[in-house]
Amino acid sequence: MVAGAAEARPARLPKTRREKTDSAFGLSLAAPALLVTLALLAYPLAYSLWVSLHAVTLGSAVPAKWVGLHNYISVLKDPIFLPSLAHTIVFTAIVVAGTLLLSTVFALALNEEFRGRGFVRAVLILPWSLSQITLALTFGWIFNSTYGPLNGALYDLHLIHQYIAWFSSGQTALLVMAVAFVWSLVPFATLLLLAALQTVPEDLLKAARVDGAGPVRRFFYVTFPCIRDTVLVVVVLAIINAFLSFALIYILTGGGPGTETTLLSWWGYTTAFQDLDLGRGAAIFYLMTVAMFILSGATVLLLGRRGSREAS
Repeated sequence: MVAGAAEARPARLPKTRREKTDSAFGLSLAAPALLVTLALLAYPLAYSLWVSLHAVTLGSAVPAKWVGLHNYISVLKDPIFLPSLAHTIVFTAIVVAGTLLLSTVFALALNEEFRGRGFVRAVLILPWSLSQITLALTFGWIFNSTYGPLNGALYDLHLIHQYIAWFSSGQTALLVMAVAFVWSLVPFATLLLLAALQTVPEDLLKAARVDGAGPVRRFFYVTFPCIRDTVLVVVVLAIINAFLSFALIYILTGGGPGTETTLLSWWGYTTAFQDLDLGRGAAIFYLMTVAMFILSGATVLLLGRRGSREAS
């Protein structure tokens, strides 16, 4: 019955003239901000693209030399490229899954009536307001292998027999970084999903309850289709933020042990500002951007196409 109610929703109709006019008006209002953004980004993007096509050494008096796609080919052939890409994808997958799961649970909880809900909603935003540096220092202290409170608590509860060196293993260190990043993203994602939940028609939920649908079926057949677009925004934002993660690596692991927590963002930084090879560093960042857009685009196509099929 619930599935039938969801499928019975009317298909999307072509936009009317008034809707087209409203869209054009909205675009005209956004145009000044878009133009300013493009003006600020145009030169850095163009210059970084130019650098990626030249052999440029930071601090060197030797003029830049045109090398074409040599920097990109060199990066793709580098033995660090595939491991760093794999680490980036694994890190991103953990961040996206953790952020979406926790933010959905928190949003559903905060959408219910209970005493102190307003206070909890206000406090929820605090983790998101912290800088990445503060976040990294906090989690570095929590997971410290010598005096970290997490090890102390686990030891006192007799769950471990000796303190764990959380950052001695690449897999564990990558997981710790992902947990820290999820903790910082969940509040904002929760607020987005909470706002979307408040737009779900109450009549549909009541009809689902009358049909005998439990909370799980109501969520997947009624609530989720209504908040699908917001879920898509949360996923794409999580992907972009995970790819751009830098402060956590810089403070927590430095890409180690070895290169086991080296993401593309960290590799690009070390190549450009430690090895002083700006050309290859810029190429790494552009390849990272391409990978980020491919993953984000695939997500948009997957969720968007599925949503279109359900709407029809």
